[in-house]
Amino acid sequence: MDEQLFFLINARHTEYFDAFMWMMSQKTVWIPLYASLLYVVWRNYSWRGVLTVLLVFGIGMLFTDWGNAHILRPWIGRLRPSNPDNPIAPMVHIVYGRHGNGCGMPSAHSANMWLLTFVISHWLRSRWTYVSMTILTLIICYSRVYLGFHYPGDIFGGFVLACLVTLGLSYVFRKNMWKVTPPANVRQAWLPPVVIMLTILSFMVSSIFMVA
Repeated sequence: MDEQLFFLINARHTEYFDAFMWMMSQKTVWIPLYASLLYVVWRNYSWRGVLTVLLVFGIGMLFTDWGNAHILRPWIGRLRPSNPDNPIAPMVHIVYGRHGNGCGMPSAHSANMWLLTFVISHWLRSRWTYVSMTILTLIICYSRVYLGFHYPGDIFGGFVLACLVTLGLSYVFRKNMWKVTPPANVRQAWLPPVVIMLTILSFMVSSIFMVA
């Protein structure tokens, strides 16, 4: 069923969405978003809040990123769909000739983005920030399947990993770093959603020129 769902997503492609999903999946293009999130944290919690968020998220990424890549994936051993060693690789739609290497369960993109969404939503009790981050994370997760780097099950595995890591962080740091009393009205909460919207719009426009 996981493989069938993968092909249902991966097989439905156009040149426009190839370009759009490729840009959505890149990590460095979201640096303005990360900066805006830290700015809003600073506006509401000062530099101590920024350092706390960075520390908590950094510790979380030791599990969702480093530990995932070096321990979980090799142990589970599930090849990426587009990995040339995978028997289904010849049937996978490849974008810009980029094959996935190694194993992909669970997805680090999924785990890292869900971890960021959970951590930021805990510090910034803003509905718009939570909704916009959730939508962005879902689109990025979809792009990983569309591009042939992950099965849907890998994406769900990343979500579960992020949930477990977040619960672990909240338990370990519940008496100090995780205990947050947000302001009644979060200042500048509109900024991250606007950055997300403008970035996605720029990708939509850029994709038109990339296929023209």
